[in-house]
Amino acid sequence: MKIFKNRGDIYFPKSTYKSSKETQILRVLLVFIVIFTVAFIVFLSQHYSSAADFFGKGEITVTENEVQEEILPEIEGKTNFLVFETDEDKTAINFIFLVQADKTNKAYKVCSLFRGMKIDGKSLYDIYSTGGGASLQTKLTEYLGIQIDYFAEFDTTSFNNFVTKLGTFIYPISEDIKFTGGKGDNKYTVHLNEGEQKIDAQTLSNLIRYYSDEKKNYSAENEIILYSLTRLFNADNYEDCDSLFRLFIKSATTNVTVRNFENNKNALMVFCKANTSITLYSADTKYEGKTITQDSVKEIKGYFSK
Repeated sequence: MKIFKNRGDIYFPKSTYKSSKETQILRVLLVFIVIFTVAFIVFLSQHYSSAADFFGKGEITVTENEVQEEILPEIEGKTNFLVFETDEDKTAINFIFLVQADKTNKAYKVCSLFRGMKIDGKSLYDIYSTGGGASLQTKLTEYLGIQIDYFAEFDTTSFNNFVTKLGTFIYPISEDIKFTGGKGDNKYTVHLNEGEQKIDAQTLSNLIRYYSDEKKNYSAENEIILYSLTRLFNADNYEDCDSLFRLFIKSATTNVTVRNFENNKNALMVFCKANTSITLYSADTKYEGKTITQDSVKEIKGYFSK
């Protein structure tokens, strides 16, 4: 570019002019960015407590790699069950216990009973032989002063078939057990070493009988029952709960109906899917001869009253 003056020509190089103009534009843009950033930060500080609050507004987006926690239904109330096993010919009770599913406090409560226990001079088997499981349910409800809602009666084979379908679990045995007991066709054997042992259906049945009948260690019996409940009623079995219920109805003599099952599916879901966080309680019974002590009756009421 040329500008003509009296004393010759003065030149402004074209490239220098262009560079100067771009510099001015950049400076203006820089000033604008600084002003905008300051204003933005002031706005954030006045309206949001953090950047996370601004971007998320309290909402969390779950990516494919994150595991979303399942929201379990709210449940409440308490349900008491009477469970017992007989021999194949129903001529003897092998073991008998109470279970409460405490839905309000998310807890299992268990109380093992002496199978030779007597009520008003009659043994549990005498009561059972005249009216079946319903008779035992009614008599124990009256005698213990608690409401037993349901009973489930198995013989040895049906108990093993049902628990086999539920699966196995690992249990930490605190002692070596080498024992054979029972009489005639109703004999049983327990061979377990101290330490973690795989417990299947047959072993579970025999171990409960061993603690109940031979050792009369109702605390140990309660413990193995509680352990089995938290391991066998699990998320996998809940997914198959309809077919398991059909097997239960086929295997057991019970007053649990299809309607009862459907009405309690939410509770079953919670106890199965939150099983390792379920609280466990044990009521240990004591006897004078074959009669339960009044202190034990009071303890059972404390645990199983609704």
